[in-house]
Amino acid sequence: MRTADKNFEELCYWCRIGDVENVDRLISKGVNLNDIDEFNNSPLFLASLCGHEDLVNLLLKRGAICDRDRHEGARCVYGALTDSIRNILLNYDISKAVDLKQPFASHLSSQLNDQSIRGHDIMLKLANGQHTRLHGFLLAARSPYFAKQLQELGSEHVTLDLPKEVPSVGLDIISSYVYLVPLLHTITDEESESIGHFSQLFGFAGLTEFLDKAKDIQDQVQISKLVTEYQHNFIEEARLQMQLFVEKIMDNKKTVNVANGISPDTLNSLKNGPTLPDVYLLVRSNEDSDIGFLYPCHRSIIIRSDYFRVMFTSPFDETTFYYKTADGLVDRSVDFPIVCFPIHDLHAAELILSYLYYDRTEIPWDVALNVLRAADALLMERLKTMAAVAITQSSHFLERYSVFELLDVAWEFRVERLEHHVANTIAGDIEHYVSLPQLKDAILRSSSMLKTRQETDTIELIDDIRYYLLKKYNVDAEDLDDFDWNETNEGGLELRTEVSMYKSDYQRLENLLEKMNINI
Repeated sequence: MRTADKNFEELCYWCRIGDVENVDRLISKGVNLNDIDEFNNSPLFLASLCGHEDLVNLLLKRGAICDRDRHEGARCVYGALTDSIRNILLNYDISKAVDLKQPFASHLSSQLNDQSIRGHDIMLKLANGQHTRLHGFLLAARSPYFAKQLQELGSEHVTLDLPKEVPSVGLDIISSYVYLVPLLHTITDEESESIGHFSQLFGFAGLTEFLDKAKDIQDQVQISKLVTEYQHNFIEEARLQMQLFVEKIMDNKKTVNVANGISPDTLNSLKNGPTLPDVYLLVRSNEDSDIGFLYPCHRSIIIRSDYFRVMFTSPFDETTFYYKTADGLVDRSVDFPIVCFPIHDLHAAELILSYLYYDRTEIPWDVALNVLRAADALLMERLKTMAAVAITQSSHFLERYSVFELLDVAWEFRVERLEHHVANTIAGDIEHYVSLPQLKDAILRSSSMLKTRQETDTIELIDDIRYYLLKKYNVDAEDLDDFDWNETNEGGLELRTEVSMYKSDYQRLENLLEKMNINI
């Protein structure tokens, strides 16, 4: 059945074009990768048909299904444009079809057994003595039952006794569901009834719904489809829960004056709050201000940033800070680390927190530049790319910033997508830009980078502008040398006009290079 989702329609468009960044952005919004368009084409089929190998790999990694025994999978394989893509699809393990579809889900699953930062602060204990250690904040975010129980216990308690009716298998089910580890294929018919009972008690809505539907289905093909559907639904359920949890983090932030020292009362009120934090994130309101905002956060989430991961896994204990009380004494009872956000922008900081917790990738154009700067400092390459996408897709960005300011940003933070956007913009109005001294300066700067970019023997900015001039007029460079103005060429007057306009713009650029005594 054709989807009515506008995001899915946009996803299909970018799959035809081959834009990896935009596809990844839409996947992060929860688009169903295994839906089909009005022509019965899946995103994977479109990517393979159009020959976009990088995109095929991304779609498979994010959970697109290529089952060769089904019509949709066979179409992908036999419709692939290249042998390379066909081999990727043929070698793909169908068991990965229920693998994790989004980076945030993959990260949550990895935290189930990751002991590197000692974040497992709550022990769940069965009546028979079996137990497991999990993250209290994640239990609270994903279950109203656990949120209530943990809040009543208080921050000093580390053990939570589960109801007597929870069977031994319950610990694995709770862990898998909360951490988004695929579990539906492991549940037996004998276990379904007892699992359904406690999943309803804990507020595991998606799991309860799946078990209720599955009990009346005998056909294995239908069961398989239901499993695939609900594994996707579980991720979207978790994203929404984490989004609501982040809103709670924002609501509980505290305004502090760092010059006077952050009082233990402020820190302890956050520590004992509903978000069950184990780290505080400090964001200054601006560079010259002593006023900042303190967010109650979680190390196991913010280590999605490699910057924070290195900080918390370093053998040097440099992340714990103690603050003086009003009488000047050092209070060592507050042992939570306080870490500083690398730029002074509250909006960008909260957007990045949203990305870390539930993979929000919708970035408004007016904050995209600061998000890019912060993402670079935090070593978050994927978020840098998403910020660049937001910039290039905005019609307003270049109303506030000049194209040369954007080029400086592209070079400073090594974002090729922005370099190409600048070149495309210049090519679009070459008559205007060749008259500006800033273009000369930019060409000289690009030329000076040749020593650090040894893979090219020409000026990259000039090459990019020439490329986009060809695209502007839809002219093939290989045809230019053979073009004969005295003959009737295929395409007639329209082609002659396009070639003529291209040559006129091209000559404007060449004239500028000649004045600058640059011969390339």
